[in-house]
Amino acid sequence: MKTMGLVLEGGALRGQYTAGVLDAFLEAGVEFPYVIGVSAGASIGCSFVSKQHGRNKIIIERYRKDRRYLSWTNFLTTGSLFGMDFIFGDIPRTLVPFDYAAFESSPSRFVTVCTDCESGQAVYYEKEGEDPLMVLRASASMPFLSPMVEYKGRLLLDGALADSLPWAKARAEGFAQNVVVLTRPSGYRKTAPNPWPAKLVYRKFPKLIEAINHRWQQYNASLEAIETAEAGGDALVIRPSVDLNIGRTEKSVDKLNELYELGRTDGASALKDPRLT
Repeated sequence: MKTMGLVLEGGALRGQYTAGVLDAFLEAGVEFPYVIGVSAGASIGCSFVSKQHGRNKIIIERYRKDRRYLSWTNFLTTGSLFGMDFIFGDIPRTLVPFDYAAFESSPSRFVTVCTDCESGQAVYYEKEGEDPLMVLRASASMPFLSPMVEYKGRLLLDGALADSLPWAKARAEGFAQNVVVLTRPSGYRKTAPNPWPAKLVYRKFPKLIEAINHRWQQYNASLEAIETAEAGGDALVIRPSVDLNIGRTEKSVDKLNELYELGRTDGASALKDPRLT
């Protein structure tokens, strides 16, 4: 068990990069006392905590082209482009089972980031006392492409809207040094969105509108802070060493497997760092 925290960015199907990195860690027997993930980062990170090597790769290989996983049919019938009942129901319960017992008994703390739609603020859910699939579903529910998730009296959406790169949260929890897995290559920065879609779709949620339209600033500021920590030795940042130009809804399973293998390669390289040996 290392003394560093582990911070996992989202990015929908770009998360296959993270899956490769974490499988490289599992192969080396590396564990972390604190794991915090956003959206796809949380969905993939839970399999790391349960030590299910290759699980996320299997899911993509078997189901990426299944309309129940991702399709406009889903969007028209359920309001979500990704099939949330399938991804957070059928798959973990029966098709590619999630090891709940191993997850719950792991000594690692696991934190999932969601966004409260009323306040526009981040909500952090630990694994104890929560429904993990509901929390993961909420964290992965992208604005415009998924409905809000009601959970314990809150309306929730994608955690990235409020805290895309929760490195500061890990530090606030006492982890001065952290491994940060990003799904964008070096030099990436977000740009300002058109503010009107959020104003039209979420007009009853002014704080959520603010979070959506200012996410680019929050993301870039967090990334700059992480890069400063990286230069100072307080962050080990793992990011795609090659830009494969893969989007959030990539169709090609071959390209997603290539991204996964890139993650494994980059993860293995990171393991040479003295902080992880």
